[in-house]
Amino acid sequence: IDERTAFVEHILKTEEFDLASNKKIYIDRSELPYAKDQKELDNIWRERLQNELITLMVSDKDRTLEDAKERLLKRYKVRGERLAQNTKDDIFDLFMNVVARSFDPHSGYYSAKQMEDFNIGMSLSLQGIGTVLRQDEDAVKIMEIVPGGPADLTKQLNVADEIIGIAQGDNGEFMDIAGLRLDKVVDKIRGKKGTVVRLQILGNKGKGPEKIVRIVRDTVKLDKQAAKSEIKTVLSEKAVKPANVEVGTGNVEVLENDNGANENGANESGAYRIGVITLPTFYSDFEGNHQGKKDYRSTTRDVKNLLTKMQKEAPIDGLIIDLRGNGGGSLQEVIDLSSIFLKDPHKTIVQTRNFDGRIELQKSSNDKQLYDGPLLVMTDRLSASASEIFAGSMQDQGRAIIAGSTTFGKGTVQTMLNLEALLSKTEKPGQSKVTIATFYRASGETTQEKGVVPDIEFPSLYDPQEIGEAKEHYVLPWDRIKPASDYRPDVIENLAILKAKSRERFESNERNILFKKQADNLYEQWRTKKISLNLEARKKELRDKERVVLKRQNRLRELYGYKALTLEEFKNEDGTYSDLIEKTKVDVLLDEAVEILRDYIDLTK
Repeated sequence: IDERTAFVEHILKTEEFDLASNKKIYIDRSELPYAKDQKELDNIWRERLQNELITLMVSDKDRTLEDAKERLLKRYKVRGERLAQNTKDDIFDLFMNVVARSFDPHSGYYSAKQMEDFNIGMSLSLQGIGTVLRQDEDAVKIMEIVPGGPADLTKQLNVADEIIGIAQGDNGEFMDIAGLRLDKVVDKIRGKKGTVVRLQILGNKGKGPEKIVRIVRDTVKLDKQAAKSEIKTVLSEKAVKPANVEVGTGNVEVLENDNGANENGANESGAYRIGVITLPTFYSDFEGNHQGKKDYRSTTRDVKNLLTKMQKEAPIDGLIIDLRGNGGGSLQEVIDLSSIFLKDPHKTIVQTRNFDGRIELQKSSNDKQLYDGPLLVMTDRLSASASEIFAGSMQDQGRAIIAGSTTFGKGTVQTMLNLEALLSKTEKPGQSKVTIATFYRASGETTQEKGVVPDIEFPSLYDPQEIGEAKEHYVLPWDRIKPASDYRPDVIENLAILKAKSRERFESNERNILFKKQADNLYEQWRTKKISLNLEARKKELRDKERVVLKRQNRLRELYGYKALTLEEFKNEDGTYSDLIEKTKVDVLLDEAVEILRDYIDLTK
């Protein structure tokens, strides 16, 4: 690392870069042969540095070549400094994970600190101040403040504030955190409920003035990862459009009044109420459950509460479970959640085959069916593991329409093994995550490598040639076992008609056409293997791309009733999308899912 950092410094300080070059370099060298000698390796690095300089200059039109060189050299030096902070425990973690992942990509080693983070993710709570941090070279900035958390309650912190020092308690000395690794910074800020931490802050996006903020740590609820619900209203195609309808999102429409049913099953204005529950993960507070806490948090408990609340307001005509981006979680949670949508209390949800070849059937619980109406499950390439169990089970039972993209393809089960019994002399030795079984759908097919194929496919914003279990190293192969004894294959009624109507919308509905163009453009980018080392060519490429994206985004915003954006509003200084985009982000695929469910309800009424 030191040798390469010195090489980078030498090149940046002594050599000239031809920014008018006609050369192109490979974006990804992972499949290319290694350099045959030091000279070839150094040339690869020179081209890499030129690409990074151009990227810095393109992202900020006012940045000169000398500014970019200074920024890039600082970046490499900071990387080296952070690597130098690695302890023997860090090296042990890396080594153990390499060994574990040589067997399969999901086994691994969790240190005591990593187990703490894992439990935070599953329980959706932690003891701290409630901020999300990001490290930009040597600066630690606040990227998000959790609403209602201790940091939020001080009313003294803002997004983009820079943290430059941390002190413990009311009398502790401040520690300068410049160059400190982000995980070490987080360790200093987290702490027991009721204790005090003081932060030295540079406000105004790090420009000052400096101030000290005193915060009392407390339990922080991470509601952003919890289940959420909303109601979408869509007109029945059988209905005559009433005068009091306001178009809000393409063909999914917002009504001023939506109570009272008509003969079509919709309300008096001819609209259906579609409930949407978004599940970012399958979480469960294992510790709270083990301790017998009555209010411990879990996916199924939260979904039950959301469903009950939606039904109390007014009966819903259909329900969408959105699993896009859901990477999985608790196996027991997915079994419990599946149970509330099935009539039979003892139906096989998933089969597992253990290391000794023994097959176990995981059946639905005795929970009363909470919802028996029309159901649609949304998936994408990032839907994995527990998400695939849920989607596969609903598909096998003919209980739900699956719409979206083919899922990730993770069909293995892991468990955590506490190492304290084996390493009793070591304080908090951590835990090992070990793959112990493969799971199979009731049909007998595993989701391993192949994933769950949707009934109705949407254009994808993720590259299937780069993302998925089949792209990992040392993956277990796809196979099948016998179907479960109670497996009775079923299919959604009128599925062929639903597919045809959705396909027609992607060919004729402007909202869907714009989204498909976005997916097509991304596909072209994924297939691009090389990038230019010519500064002006890269600037033009970026301008052309921004113009196309802004035009498409603004047309979508117009269809959804939002005002058009200028390029300055569209992008932040660092090239990311503005908060305005996020706050008014349109969801074309969710609206298409609503229309599919509308079609299904129309056809079955």
